[in-house]
Amino acid sequence: MRDKFRNNFDSVRKAFLYLDTDHDGLITVEDFLRNFNDEKLNIADLKKLLEERDKTKKGRLNYEDFSTWMGNCIHQSEGFYFRHDSIRNLQYEQNK
Repeated sequence: MRDKFRNNFDSVRKAFLYLDTDHDGLITVEDFLRNFNDEKLNIADLKKLLEERDKTKKGRLNYEDFSTWMGNCIHQSEGFYFRHDSIRNLQYEQNK
């Protein structure tokens, strides 16, 4: 599932709107099943996963919950480059 988001979307907002086809501001199990019908998803596992990611524990993700869950998958963050054996960190100094 993460690979599909990573490969098909360049922003979390676009991925959320893709899943939220009824535009109620929430993503449910049905939304996932409607949009991931080509993949074999276990409904019980998907419900449990959404309940774990939902702050209200109702199994419906709002944008904030979805962004927290999938944000790093869609937007790859670059790590800070630092060589511990160097006296100066040239890359950091150049980007100041």
